[in-house]
Amino acid sequence: MTAAGDFQFGDAVFHYTRFGNGTEVMLAFHGFSEPGTSFLPLEPALGLRYTIYAFDLPWHGETQWPEGRIFTPADLLGLVRGFLDYLGASKFAVLGFSMGGKCALYITKHMPDRLNALWLLASDGIQTNRIYNVAVYPAWGRKLFKTTIRHPSWFFGMVNLATRLRLITPWLKKFTNNHMATREKRQRLYDTWISMAGFNPDIELVKKQLNTFHIPALLFFGRRDEVIPYTVGEQFAEGVALAKLTVLERGHYFIDEKINPMLEEAMHFI
Repeated sequence: MTAAGDFQFGDAVFHYTRFGNGTEVMLAFHGFSEPGTSFLPLEPALGLRYTIYAFDLPWHGETQWPEGRIFTPADLLGLVRGFLDYLGASKFAVLGFSMGGKCALYITKHMPDRLNALWLLASDGIQTNRIYNVAVYPAWGRKLFKTTIRHPSWFFGMVNLATRLRLITPWLKKFTNNHMATREKRQRLYDTWISMAGFNPDIELVKKQLNTFHIPALLFFGRRDEVIPYTVGEQFAEGVALAKLTVLERGHYFIDEKINPMLEEAMHFI
């Protein structure tokens, strides 16, 4: 049965969707521009083993986040620990799609003793995009990014030029323009990216934690993904003793009923 709830965390209120009837707890973190409900199609595969709590991250869905404040790694860990205490759960699994994968990796880095499985779907955070690095880390990059929120015409011109030069595909142009189409969307992208800049998961340490605590890692990537290449999944799986990589004949957005059989198959690995 699907239910919605709110969890008070300091001066923020995190909205979440609960689904599944399993005895184990799973916390799920969605991709950019999506709400936690985007994981609902996965209930047939995950819901027998897990009760899933899919959060709306700040600036997404129905979560109420204080205006003008960034979302920090300490906020994420505080949310997870507080929510697990609220549930009375000592162990849990974590699932992350795209941007949410960065959250899942950071949690794995800092809470491996309480983790019993890591699920990554087209996960960000394993290999950082160059455009992202320029936009959020140097001061001049952040300033240019912030200016683009109000004056985006130069950006759209660069995207059009890159498409004509075949540096990016028409699909990637559409994907990019969609996330920058309105000032509200550009502000959400800025706030989210600036926050996520602090979520450095330290992949080698994450791998070490997975091996030390014998945590299985279930990895799903799309062969035709133009946002997160499937080779990123191959890179992560190397050196992880309990890693199972599934490469789907899909693009970036593959969270739907079609992947449930693959999720069910992976479940036997745990």
